[in-house]
Formats: sequence, structure tokens, C-alpha cells
Amino acid sequence: MSGWTTRRATAADAEAVVELRALMFSAMGVPGVDEPGWQRAAVRWFERALGGRDACVVLAEDADGRVVAGAMGGLRFETPSPVNPNGVWGLVNNVATRPEARRRGLARACVVGVLDWLREETEATVVELFATGEGASLYEDLGFVPTAWPAMRLRLPR
Repeated sequence: MSGWTTRRATAADAEAVVELRALMFSAMGVPGVDEPGWQRAAVRWFERALGGRDACVVLAEDADGRVVAGAMGGLRFETPSPVNPNGVWGLVNNVATRPEARRRGLARACVVGVLDWLREETEATVVELFATGEGASLYEDLGFVPTAWPAMRLRLPR
């Protein structure tokens, strides 16, 4: 990873984090990526969340200090269960790398940084993520396994 460094994002990085988030959504074919409303709301969210206790973003920068990759971890609190006796879940998401910086281990380094945060600074006992086909092998290499139940979603109109 010569010439690259990783670090935790701060509130000052909110716009760069949202740019990576838009890149991720674009790669996934999610409609509405270019709409500024969600991006402004996401910048405000990251400005509040980064530096808090329930979210962590690890960024990779090139030698010029430009953010080129990142990954996010967050916490979800649920009722304890046999799957998760303390009810604290980690969620890894927002993993993205700019096209010119891919295949250099940057996404892996960012995800490992997020997993370190989850292990060392939170009470999460189970970590989940939603993998794209392209990212599945990275996550499997890090110990993630498919679950028996796929995610389902219901949108509530507001």
C-alpha cells in the first residue's frame, strides 16, 4: 500500500465520505444518485455522526491527501437473542474505492480498520454487511459467511 495511508474520518470529511457513498450507489445501479437532496442530508448526518460513539468511517488517502477509498461501521441495538446475546450488532457498509485506486488493497485496509473499531471500541458481538458480487470474496476472506435469511425491505411513504 505504498504511498497510501488510512485514517479515521472526522466531521470535516463529511463531503468526501458522501462522494464515496455516491460512487458506491452508482456502482450498484441505485437510481437517484445524482440528486442533491439526499447528498446534503447525508453530509449533515456524517457531520453529526463522525466522532461519535456509534459510527466510524476509515478512509484511505493517496500521497497528495486525496480521499480515494473508505468503509463505514455503525452500531445497531436490538433485543438480545440466541444469535446475539447482548443485542449489539455491527454493520459494515459504505465500502467504496475510486476507480483509479482499485486493486491495491485499500478497501480491505478500510474494512479492517472498521472491524478493529468494532472489536476494540464497541460492544458489538455480531457484524453484518450486504455484499455485492464484486465484494463478496473480500468479506469471505475476512471471515464473513452468508446467512440463511436474505434481507427484505418495506418502504414506508413519508
